[in-house]
Amino acid sequence: MMPEDAGSFSSVKERLNEIVDEISSEDISLDDALTLYEEAVKLGLAACDLSEADLSEVENTDEALNDAVSLEPVRESVTDDVPYTGVELG
Repeated sequence: MMPEDAGSFSSVKERLNEIVDEISSEDISLDDALTLYEEAVKLGLAACDLSEADLSEVENTDEALNDAVSLEPVRESVTDDVPYTGVELG
């Protein structure tokens, strides 16, 4: 049985851990094991979808930040206000 809140990684992981515990039981029937396996596959696909949605969200956030902040290097203009004395620093 899939959790009501299959919309978060923590709920998916929690249910997958429950499935592992249930399948580890020695007295589980083959039909029950197959049903749990099918649920685990669906949960795995849901986790992939959640991951892709998170990546898209991060990419959109990165794009928004790049649009908001100029990533151009700051270039200071060189002025001839200070005469060269011939002394090197360093």
